[in-house]
Amino acid sequence: MKNMTKLLASMEKRHLNGETLRGPRPSFIFNELMRRGCRPMKDQCGNIWVEKGSGRPVIAFSSHMDVDPRIKKEELKKSKVGKGRVAEGVLDNAVGCTLNLLLADKGPKKGRGIYIFTVSEEIRRDNPRLFAKSAREVVKDMRQMGIKPDLCVTIDVTYPKLLLPHFKMDWNRTHDELFLSSDATHCYLDGYFTRASKKIGERLVRKFRNSKVKVRNLPGHDEAAIYRRIAPSFAFGPVVFGGFDRPGQRMPMAHMRTAFRFLRSI
Repeated sequence: MKNMTKLLASMEKRHLNGETLRGPRPSFIFNELMRRGCRPMKDQCGNIWVEKGSGRPVIAFSSHMDVDPRIKKEELKKSKVGKGRVAEGVLDNAVGCTLNLLLADKGPKKGRGIYIFTVSEEIRRDNPRLFAKSAREVVKDMRQMGIKPDLCVTIDVTYPKLLLPHFKMDWNRTHDELFLSSDATHCYLDGYFTRASKKIGERLVRKFRNSKVKVRNLPGHDEAAIYRRIAPSFAFGPVVFGGFDRPGQRMPMAHMRTAFRFLRSI
């Protein structure tokens, strides 16, 4: 899908600092949504919203726009996105934003779709009050507006198969020591914290009928942990190889295409 590859290449080169909220990525996303005939709205915190459709179910898709603060914006220029079957660069979370934008462009097959691009997820994982700050703001706004989603899906890149159960992982070790580098899985559904969320995720994966998409037990530290306060939620995304806190992340484009098909099936 040339459109997907080209959009990812444009997205990846645009930085956003989730702490200072400086960077061109939000403006790029907003303008691209406008160009595609969507009607985006930016809230007072800088998060971008698009709504399409009506009725039920109400599905909220969310992707964070900010880049890990340990990655400098100059490093995004060294990417190789769009130059082959494997994208290489700073893919966290240019991939999620690209998928979410394409979903917003298509709109829901039925019911109501809410597509949210959040400005701040990556900062201060050691401080729960600051981590996923924008998702907290979104949940607060949804409550104030009386929006009750049937499901919230966080779209983000994810790790290959873990070599040990998540509760035994030493996250200070290298990527190759933690993950299966030969993992052929395209996408994982994880990040759920409740039985209801897990049950919905398993049902959707069974319905999709693709052995390259799997459910696993990895609670994760992402926006799905916040969205569970308002609805069943989980994280979903394509497998990306390499450290997410440094450039040189690699992803076969086939992973992203599979992810898009699954998200459309929801």
